[in-house]
Amino acid sequence: MTPMGPAEDSVWSRRRARVIAVGLGLAFAVIVGRTAYISLAGHEAGPARAVVAQAQVRADIVDRNGDLLATSLPAFSLAADPRAVWDAADVAAALGTVLPDIDIAATTERLADRTRHFVWIERGLSPRQRQLVFGLGLEGLFFVEETRRVYPRGRLLGHLLGFTNIDGEGVEGLERAYDRSLTREGAEPLRLTIDAGVQYALESELDLAAEEFDMKGAAGVVIDSTTGAVRAAASWPSVDPNRPRDSGEAARLNRVFNAVYELGSIYKPLTVAAALESGVLSLDETFDVSAPIRVGPATVRDHNIVVRDPHRATLVDIIAQSSNIGTVLIAQKIGPRRQHDFLETIGLLSRPEHEGPTSAAPLTPAEWDGLTSATVSYGHGVAVSPLSFAAAFTAFGDGGETVAPRFVEPVTADSIERKRVMSAPTAAVVVELMRQTVIAGTGRNADAPGYQVAGKTGTAEKPGPDGYDPDRNITSFAAVFPASRPQFVVLIVLDEATPKTGGPRTASATAASIAGRLIARTAPMLNVEPVFDAPSAPAPEMQVVRETRAL
Repeated sequence: MTPMGPAEDSVWSRRRARVIAVGLGLAFAVIVGRTAYISLAGHEAGPARAVVAQAQVRADIVDRNGDLLATSLPAFSLAADPRAVWDAADVAAALGTVLPDIDIAATTERLADRTRHFVWIERGLSPRQRQLVFGLGLEGLFFVEETRRVYPRGRLLGHLLGFTNIDGEGVEGLERAYDRSLTREGAEPLRLTIDAGVQYALESELDLAAEEFDMKGAAGVVIDSTTGAVRAAASWPSVDPNRPRDSGEAARLNRVFNAVYELGSIYKPLTVAAALESGVLSLDETFDVSAPIRVGPATVRDHNIVVRDPHRATLVDIIAQSSNIGTVLIAQKIGPRRQHDFLETIGLLSRPEHEGPTSAAPLTPAEWDGLTSATVSYGHGVAVSPLSFAAAFTAFGDGGETVAPRFVEPVTADSIERKRVMSAPTAAVVVELMRQTVIAGTGRNADAPGYQVAGKTGTAEKPGPDGYDPDRNITSFAAVFPASRPQFVVLIVLDEATPKTGGPRTASATAASIAGRLIARTAPMLNVEPVFDAPSAPAPEMQVVRETRAL
């Protein structure tokens, strides 16, 4: 090749200079154009730096003593303007290195949609995640300031409190029921009737029950029977409202409000109350429970009742020893219509109306005939929510009047919803019958010395496609205390509880013991002064009639 002369070298130098200049000019034009585009798009070219205030104020939730149960804290979410993103795939892949839970393919698709100027990338970043994203230096991203609902007590009250969705809207429990109040401008903290100490005791007792028994679920309620103020309400398995999606299927059901059960013999005090109110039953009346009785196509039997004289069983015998036969004989004196009307009046045949989360409607018989009346008298054939039954039982703790459940303070005398369903003397008689059940009957395991527990056990076979299954039970214990001046109702319901060490699957061996421990733990928190019964005379010798099983 012939070497170029000075003139030719000068020409090539000028050409190279022009090429370089044109290249730099084009690059500069692209940068300027892109900067102008981003500016027009509405966000800074600076990556992930723009902060948009979008926080919604939501009031705190506290218990009756002011202890914090739910609050809102500042949080940041990551968003993007696709029009300001140069390479959607590169940005999505880079985000995947610090946010491993994001769907890279879906994120790429969102970032590539240049018809949109706003898309969410990830909600509720932790401070560390926000800093990592910031450090990537990616274009088109920005942080949106929001608030995150936080439940500092974790699983405590999880079902009752409920939770909010990602946009801060109440979707379950009290968060949903009082969503409007909680988001009202200038709203004060929502103060509940719940006592966090009583709630903790109830939930821990249900946890202990799960250690003692194999069981599918459980529910518990503590209500002030004079005002309706709910001091505790718990469903097991529990749920953490901070991470509701992490809970299993069994934990998602709120058994206090949304499950309905045939609760068994805790209905028997209601049957006696209905008969006394109807004037068809006298206190000194006796019944022959020595042999099974026929009711239509069914035979009603007793299981392990212990009475002085089975041919002359008293009201104390029938309630304390849980006689199905005696209860059916009492129901026959009432008649189906009056029994139905009484249960309707007390609130067990329709969806309850009360503040707070909605309760499930009961399952009731299509026809109320003699057989229905017989089975309902001892708690089969009608399925209700635990909250509904506990509310009905307040009649025994408030002189014959029921009070509607309340969840929010203040509960004033003018705001209490009372309904008379029986006379005060009737309520007092039934409370004494239930006290004898705890002293010398099927409820002995529920005794809490000093607190005069009056209650009733219930063991109900669960219905199935082929009829009632004797191997699957709902066990329950309903109580008022102290019997001499009733102040509180306690209800414990266990679903298919079987002692892990063996033994009977009855309410006497399961729900009654849980209720007794709970009352002993919580009575001091509820400011109930202990009162001890006077020593009683030895009970007369009794006759064992049937096999061991307390219905």
